[in-house]
Amino acid sequence: MSPGRTLICSVLFLDIVEYSKRPVDEQIELKQAFNRFLSTALSKIAPRNRIVLDTGDGAAVMYPGAPEDALYTAIYLRNSVSGLAVRLGINLGPVRLVRDINRQTSVIGDGINVAQRVMGFAAPGQLLVSRSYYEVVACLAREYESLFR
Repeated sequence: MSPGRTLICSVLFLDIVEYSKRPVDEQIELKQAFNRFLSTALSKIAPRNRIVLDTGDGAAVMYPGAPEDALYTAIYLRNSVSGLAVRLGINLGPVRLVRDINRQTSVIGDGINVAQRVMGFAAPGQLLVSRSYYEVVACLAREYESLFR
């Protein structure tokens, strides 16, 4: 995916709860554990079907393809991150691929901003989704609609 393009993506935003309140050595351990869980969760999704941004205390993952990929990743993480308190939020919206100051691919736009805000309302261990994401995913299969309340 080349910079400058605007895409409609499912965006999973997640963070480690109270990460910045912990000593640096504990932050390093938590982030390493988080990265292992996230790597495992993403292992079944081809790298071309996702863009991962490290946010320091978590990550943002953009899925320009199947919206279910964000849901699968989030549910896997929510159910497997034992001993690690995370908050998760998913949104569906526009993002633009850009080059950051280090000439790396980054993402800006409402898609990622709203995903972060949705996540901000989540309690530790909770997954919240935006209305735009719900409306798309709930139409894909009956079993998806039953996942939400």
